[in-house]
Formats: sequence, structure tokens, C-alpha cells
Amino acid sequence: MQRVLIFSDTHGDIRGCEDVINNFEYRISAIIHAGDHARDAEDLQSIYPEIPVYYVCGNTDFMSNAPVECTVVIGGARVFVTHGHEYRVKQELRYTTLKVKGEEIGADLVVFGHTHVPITEFHGKTTLINPGSIRFDGHYAVAEIENGKVK
Repeated sequence: MQRVLIFSDTHGDIRGCEDVINNFEYRISAIIHAGDHARDAEDLQSIYPEIPVYYVCGNTDFMSNAPVECTVVIGGARVFVTHGHEYRVKQELRYTTLKVKGEEIGADLVVFGHTHVPITEFHGKTTLINPGSIRFDGHYAVAEIENGKVK
């Protein structure tokens, strides 16, 4: 089983991420950072070089070289990562544009941030996760992936 820690909206403060990583009771297969301070994800990558870190830029990541979105395969699951601002996640109550994108690319898991509100929604074979903001509310998410299926 793959266990993926998911963070977003750290806004320059990764102490909460470090606390979670350092005290996580299972082996961490990967870390996903859904933007707003992509530099924080780069710092996590430097601190924990043995853990793959996947990240995107957010709406406050000016001059960042991080991608706006990325798709990776973890444990056989196709994972789409975006900050969400370009998919209108604050304007659309049902995340319609983001769900359509996930379906179009065959994503098993869609990870986004931007709203600072944690959600987990299941739509057919696609799971949407917003971990919320670890900096402002202490929220993060864990996705368990086994044989390409997201729990």
C-alpha cells in the first residue's frame, strides 16, 4: 500500500508539514503539495530527499518555475494535481470544471487546494481531495493507494 501525504497552501511556513512527516507512523510513499508556495515544496524535497515530492504552483506563486498542473502515477493510480484557481474551485460549488478535467484525463485522484477548506468527494472512479491549509488550520490529507485504487 502506498501512503501519500497531501499538503496545500503552506504560504511560506512548512513547520506543520515537518511535524506531520516526522511523526507519521507509516512509511510515506510520496508527498503532494497543491501550491501556494511551491518553494515550500522544494524545501520539503531538500529536507526529505528519500521521499518523492510532486508539486504545482498556486495563484500566489509569482515567478515560480513550478508547473501549473501535473499528472503522476502513484501505486498504479493516475493522480492529477493543480492548485485549483484555474478551475474556478472557489466559484463552483460542485467543482464541475475540475471534475470534468479529471474525467477527461482518466484521473483516479484529483488533488487541489486554493479554498483552504478540506474536502474529499467520490465521483465514480475519481476521488477529489483538497487537504485544506496546514498553515492556517492544521489540515492535511492522507491518500492510501493500493493496486491503482484510492482509499
